[in-house]
Amino acid sequence: MNQARDLLKQYWGHADFRPQQEAIIASVLQGKDVVALLPTGGGKSLCFQIPGLMQDGITVVVSPLVALMEDQVAQLKKRNIKAVAITGQHNQADLSRLMGHFRYGGFQFLYLSPERLKNELVQNELKSLKINLFAIDEAHCISKWGHDFRPAYQQLSVLKSLSESAPILALTATATQEVLQDTISALQMDEPDIFVSPLIKDNIALYLEKREDRFDRVLGLVKAQKKTGIIYVQSRKKSETLAKQLQHNGCEAQFYHAGIAEGEKAKRLSNWLNSPTQVMVATSAFGMGIDHPGVRFVIHLHLPESLESYLQEIGRAGRDGQKAQAWLIYQEQDVQAFRHKVNQQKLDLSFVTDFYRRLSSYCQIPYGEGQQTKHVLNLSDFCHHYRYTYPKAMACFHLLDRLGVLQMDLRAGQQSSLQFLGSSRAISDALASSKEMSEVGGCLLRVYGGLFQTKHPIDLTLVAKKTNLTYDKVLLVLTQMHQRGLVDFLHQTTDTSITFLVPREDDRTINPHGKVIARANARRLKQSQEVLQFIQNTDRCLSEVLAQHFGQELAKPCGHCSNCLRHKSNRRLTAAHQIEQQIQKLLMENTMEAKELKESLNFAAKDIDTVLSWLVDKDKVRINAINQYYWTI
Repeated sequence: MNQARDLLKQYWGHADFRPQQEAIIASVLQGKDVVALLPTGGGKSLCFQIPGLMQDGITVVVSPLVALMEDQVAQLKKRNIKAVAITGQHNQADLSRLMGHFRYGGFQFLYLSPERLKNELVQNELKSLKINLFAIDEAHCISKWGHDFRPAYQQLSVLKSLSESAPILALTATATQEVLQDTISALQMDEPDIFVSPLIKDNIALYLEKREDRFDRVLGLVKAQKKTGIIYVQSRKKSETLAKQLQHNGCEAQFYHAGIAEGEKAKRLSNWLNSPTQVMVATSAFGMGIDHPGVRFVIHLHLPESLESYLQEIGRAGRDGQKAQAWLIYQEQDVQAFRHKVNQQKLDLSFVTDFYRRLSSYCQIPYGEGQQTKHVLNLSDFCHHYRYTYPKAMACFHLLDRLGVLQMDLRAGQQSSLQFLGSSRAISDALASSKEMSEVGGCLLRVYGGLFQTKHPIDLTLVAKKTNLTYDKVLLVLTQMHQRGLVDFLHQTTDTSITFLVPREDDRTINPHGKVIARANARRLKQSQEVLQFIQNTDRCLSEVLAQHFGQELAKPCGHCSNCLRHKSNRRLTAAHQIEQQIQKLLMENTMEAKELKESLNFAAKDIDTVLSWLVDKDKVRINAINQYYWTI
């Protein structure tokens, strides 16, 4: 394993592996199938990246999260490691080009969405390549009992037919024992080595509080911590509002959500990663794939969708092994809103079918067509158009994403489309009157075909690059051309892109998923009940409750969660009361020196001293001239 350690130092700058990493890597290098259950921040990606670098051939990584795939590919490229991601957004031409890289380009890592693995071209190409490892990220998605079941994961048993010699490494941070066994069976793994780490980090103290003065409490925590933290809220608007409130009260805070432009997001992320005191107020997706070792606290100001997602989010604190805190602060109305949201998100086959039909019509997809076409939309406009509540629409979008019907990307962007108006001769004459219009218009005609026949999507960044003009200048020129009637130009801000993965067939597209939809409803209801039971628990150690949910046990209560601390406090108060009663009984009968009292009481000497000092302060006990205590009557 010396080579593994050398690579760890060379590419990642770490001298030592985290717990279990080295053993997992050793099993993979021996060609064994492996299942690894590691906590959030446990370093799952290194478990396949290091073996991938140590062996000839390519490592195929299957992941359902496009943003996470793209982030990992970007991180590998920064380290001069060749990697590429193929998602549902790539068409057949893209697939052929990208797969060609692996035959001739020396690439080492191929990231695939499970939907892409269904593609016959991809499968045939993989059969022709030397594959050293299949890594399945978020492996709990395979199990129909998992909290994030995706039917496309069920066909991953095909991996064995694509390469008989390549081992399979299944990785997850949130799986019960039932889900682990289901995963092994679905992947047809051959007597895998199983590595299970404790999912509950003992360096994170869990605090659960129900209080009405929530903002004052958050403000107090942030000012007291003076460290890097994450505050999770339920909506984009709330993230912006809370960040501004914290800034107004002297805190270093920023907000982060999918609606922010990519450049601005990168800037805010960089600021947060490099600031020892900044707080990021964000929606739940923030933090996934981001390795910040110094997060000292995570605060939830809403009830999490499930205990699985809660565990992932609090696991983003204390990755350096130092003490950290996780607060869940809620109000009574949050419980009511949570129940209402769960009811709103109930989906049946009829509703999902109707939703899919309307979405296809909204995107102007004819029946039988639309496969691998990408469309942008503004979610608020879409919901308003069809009178959908936002929570129900989002639940349906996420369900269709998991079913492999479409791929959803909740990131802000800008979409532009253009068509030339009039004859080519008239347009040429008009463009000749302005150097900038001539450059922009000429570029469009060279890059895009058919702009006189139909409106076509255009990339303003590409036009700016080819004309050596700024993006804003290109936008201004096109706007001027539109105002002069030379072009029909549309430029709009979007917050969502949808890639339809299958042809539109309405009922025939959705009906095969009826059982999965029913199971998803039952699973969502069960998850909500588990969350409510968790926050209503006032007796048991919170870490013990979470561990038990995942089929694990703690050797003893954590001793530092809010329930454990309250029990300690109650025990101290009870003991103090008992000491007071016995001191009163003894001193009402006789005066006694401190030493005699301690010998007469079956309590710790320091506890007796504490109670005696308190009784003296309250003038219930006095000391006479010869240093004897007596009870005042």
